[in-house]
Amino acid sequence: MQNPANPDLSDETLPVETDLAPSPEVLDCAVENDLEGLTDYLFHGESQKIREDAALAIGMMMGEQAVEAFIELFGQEDKDLRMAASWGLSAIGVPALDGLIAALAEGDAVTRTWAAYTLGTIGHCKADTPLTEALKDEDPQVRWWAGWALDQILKRNSSCSSC
Repeated sequence: MQNPANPDLSDETLPVETDLAPSPEVLDCAVENDLEGLTDYLFHGESQKIREDAALAIGMMMGEQAVEAFIELFGQEDKDLRMAASWGLSAIGVPALDGLIAALAEGDAVTRTWAAYTLGTIGHCKADTPLTEALKDEDPQVRWWAGWALDQILKRNSSCSSC
């Protein structure tokens, strides 16, 4: 019997979180700083995982320069592409806040919904007041996701002004 304090660490026994590891093809593009290849994977990747990995890589590579383009993707019919854009914006983090807050106030209902969701994934207090305003939005999805986002912010920051 194997001693649990000294587990066998051979490759066959390691629990591999494949969902957490980047897709090999996306990783290759990221290592090569191949923005064109990453963009191709974002739009045409064979799986949601590849598309999300591409969005994360683009967000990390391009930073604030990618915010507007990602927000524009919220208007796409393909919900997987919208989710990938949200992942990219989450990877950018705080520099994406101003663009997301503007989209929350000015975009169509789908864009406002995704902006609220993404603000919640970033979880920064700067979004608490705009999200509180979004609780009065005419669209029930926007209101719901604004509430969810505020809850996420509260879980991360107990001292936000309106949380």
